[in-house]
Amino acid sequence: MKRFIQVGTGGFGGYWCRKLIPSIADLARPVAAVDVDPAALVNAEAAGVPEAHRYTDIRKALAAHDADFIVLVTPPRFREEYVDLALAAGLDILCEKPLSDSLDSCVRILRKVRAAGRHMAVTMSHRMEWEKQLVESAVKSGKYGELNYICSRLNIAGGNYPKINTPEAYVTDCLIHNLDTVRAVAGSNAKRVYADCWSRTRGDDFIGMSGFTVVELENGVRAQLEESFANAKGLDGWSDEYLRAECMDATIIADHRNVVALSEGQEPVELKPEAGQYWGHERIVRDFLRWLDGGEPPVTNIEENMQCEALTFATIESMRTGKPVDVQQYLSAALDRQP
Repeated sequence: MKRFIQVGTGGFGGYWCRKLIPSIADLARPVAAVDVDPAALVNAEAAGVPEAHRYTDIRKALAAHDADFIVLVTPPRFREEYVDLALAAGLDILCEKPLSDSLDSCVRILRKVRAAGRHMAVTMSHRMEWEKQLVESAVKSGKYGELNYICSRLNIAGGNYPKINTPEAYVTDCLIHNLDTVRAVAGSNAKRVYADCWSRTRGDDFIGMSGFTVVELENGVRAQLEESFANAKGLDGWSDEYLRAECMDATIIADHRNVVALSEGQEPVELKPEAGQYWGHERIVRDFLRWLDGGEPPVTNIEENMQCEALTFATIESMRTGKPVDVQQYLSAALDRQP
């Protein structure tokens, strides 16, 4: 049974307390919870954290409790500071996406974790949802021929996400998941990205952000991503995104959690997940815990995730400049800037 400290219990941290932590109770338990907002700490009750073990100061929690790892569900701008404190306490780290608020900070965190010899992973949960995993497995099986390109769509009615009002929020809060998913399906890191996003308004009222992104992967596969939070009628919802992989011998489509393989002149083949599997956040957490016990690292470990972070911040850079960005050069420049 692993012990951990939960940092961040408001917002999505509340989801961790109410849903995710109880789902892993057979493997790990929280010994303390931390949030700078005392009102948010009430959520820790659902995770089984007694009031005496709830703190507004992370340093007090670290000093008072022995733990194996720390969970960071905090705004990205605070991540590097909390990683420093966790490493100083000898803890492994699991954190929400993105890893931090800039690629330079992500690189510093990577090097600090390496130097400390600790384990760290990022909860890129959407690529681990069952329908995305089915598409990825089907493509990589080779059964449907060589992959040509990928289309990803998240289309939501306007007015639902008013805080997603900048390119940075549009990418790091949302698009990051779909960028990482197309990397996983293609089985390749990104070579180049070109992206654009814009705001939609009605008079003085902000409706939402929309954008298009094109990614060229290093293996030659292309990906096209449409993401909008400004449409008259939403076509998708979170975890119901549309994902299509165009292979030489079949078109594989995930749409509202239905997955089919379509081939010319043949009946559609419905793809189903195996029973007894874990998906999304729970799968990543369970893989992380097995890693702590000597197992294989989760696919979203910090070393692998650095490619996701590079693509994420290169996408923001492309939106800012209006030009394509060489993702590997962008990452190399960040690595060179940091000691």
